[in-house]
Amino acid sequence: MLLRFGVSNYRSISDYQEVLLAASSSKEHQAQVISVKGLDAKILPAIGIYGANASGKSNVLQAFAFMRRMLLKSHANGSATGGIARTPFQLDPEVLKQPSHFDCDVLIDKVRYHYGFVVDDDRVREEWLYAYPSKHRQVWFHRQYNEEPTFYFGKFLKGKNKTIEALTRDNSLFLSAAAQNNHQQLSKIYRYFEENYFFRLNAEHGFEHFETSYLDNGMMKTPIIEFLKRADTGIIDARIENREIAVTDKSIIETIRYALEKGSDSQNANVNDTLRFGHQSIGGKEIFLKLGDESRGTLQLLTLLGPLFEALDNEKVIFIDELDTSMHSLLSLQLLKLLNSPTSNKGGAQLIFTTHDTNLLDGTVLRGDQIWFTEKDKKGATHLYPLTDIRTRNTDNFEKGYLQGHFGGIPFLGGLEVLFARS
Repeated sequence: MLLRFGVSNYRSISDYQEVLLAASSSKEHQAQVISVKGLDAKILPAIGIYGANASGKSNVLQAFAFMRRMLLKSHANGSATGGIARTPFQLDPEVLKQPSHFDCDVLIDKVRYHYGFVVDDDRVREEWLYAYPSKHRQVWFHRQYNEEPTFYFGKFLKGKNKTIEALTRDNSLFLSAAAQNNHQQLSKIYRYFEENYFFRLNAEHGFEHFETSYLDNGMMKTPIIEFLKRADTGIIDARIENREIAVTDKSIIETIRYALEKGSDSQNANVNDTLRFGHQSIGGKEIFLKLGDESRGTLQLLTLLGPLFEALDNEKVIFIDELDTSMHSLLSLQLLKLLNSPTSNKGGAQLIFTTHDTNLLDGTVLRGDQIWFTEKDKKGATHLYPLTDIRTRNTDNFEKGYLQGHFGGIPFLGGLEVLFARS
């Protein structure tokens, strides 16, 4: 479970910004916050980030994706001379030269961990991991670079720490190196980040983690097909053909990605023919269509439903950029209700998404602390803040207030007709 994360000097983010998933003391929709044994705070199952185009909404999600990618890949995929491929804030020459900071708090097996690192273009400047099995902090390790790298290992971190320290490159995270070298304690932290996150950071191609064929799983297929029926997609069933391709061992996302790129006319993808969706013909007979014959909106919805439904039972965290892409507001509303309901969200799933869909601000599905905004300052730097930072009343119409500019996070276009005025 993700409790918070923060970042500075990454893409459009200059000064330190953070996202908090701890619920505020608000009394609204109390049933939809997640109670966790051992935590004083209750946790939010979803937050939505609003803002004008190019205000930095997507960069907030990209920042956590970069942090996770560094953790998973920096040791195995890096090279001794490769440096670190970060993207610092570019509009201020002084900030451009400064390191980038990433940190987060997560809950793993009822224990809170605080992990973070600081990097520049060449090396890891700092890295740390603290555990909180009780209210007292345990320092597992702290790494720093001041002319020379130094490592401190706390008494609670067992294993061959010094051996792995010697194997850790300047541009590699120690946590990444430790997992690659089978460190028992740290491999558990690594696996949490590897297995419990799903990203869609590009509406067409941005899926990073989709490993199983949800439609070949009877437990998952039923709710997916039922949702597609209620969404009026015309789909009433799905089946997998051409079994010699072993669809269960492949990533369905490659199939869907191919269909999005090539459309239904392509004859070059055998895998494309293995997934078929049942529709009822005019005569009442069920006919099965190829994946590429389905609408783009149906494909987008399909690729979200599997990870979302799996997350509901498995405490996974999903990041979706532009939730409203190819999806009707009522569908987005129903997906959020599933996340917010303790009846359906038994596993403690979480969703962090960006959107322009103001219908979700009607007060029926999102609490004030679940609504966040991004806005750029005069220097072009992104600032991130929740609605609860702004004085409001429970009776306020949040959608109306947002569109009228009371909360920020919207474009101020003025009268565009003057651009086309004729003298």
